[in-house]
Amino acid sequence: MFTEVELKYPVKDFKEIKENLQHTGARLVCDATEEKNTLYDLPDGSLKHSDTLLRLREFGTEVILTVKEPKLAGTMKIRKEHETVLSISLHAAEEMLKALNYAPVFHYKKTREMWSFGEDINICLDCLFFGKFIEIEADTQLKVRNASRILGLNPNEGLCQSYRQLQVLSSSGRD
Repeated sequence: MFTEVELKYPVKDFKEIKENLQHTGARLVCDATEEKNTLYDLPDGSLKHSDTLLRLREFGTEVILTVKEPKLAGTMKIRKEHETVLSISLHAAEEMLKALNYAPVFHYKKTREMWSFGEDINICLDCLFFGKFIEIEADTQLKVRNASRILGLNPNEGLCQSYRQLQVLSSSGRD
């Protein structure tokens, strides 16, 4: 388990941020890779009502199961996170969750390119059908703030919403 602190920044493209990443000595961890995410809940919606997230992710050849505890108060998105790479197929993991009475409640896909500053600050360049985002993740608010500033981003303009929330907001803005 670890505490994840994050901010997202909507952008038109990644050209400038990639130049900043290269200029500051960040390391490319993973080229753009398609990611499929499914959120699960019990029939009574108890996970959503308790602000707990259960996610099954397929990232390249990996299948990753994640539980995120309720958000903590703050100006950034802060959650305790439990995550493990499974040694079974995506289908087998889906069947296990189904056997425990969990059902898919939301699906989303994105393409993610990952960079890092050292071992504990991740910068993700995410493309979803409704927009492009820079996501900065670390274990403290100070690290996220500093990384944002180094990359020319204003921490006060970062978004705390999940991609699910941002997709819903994006859809509600269309006629």
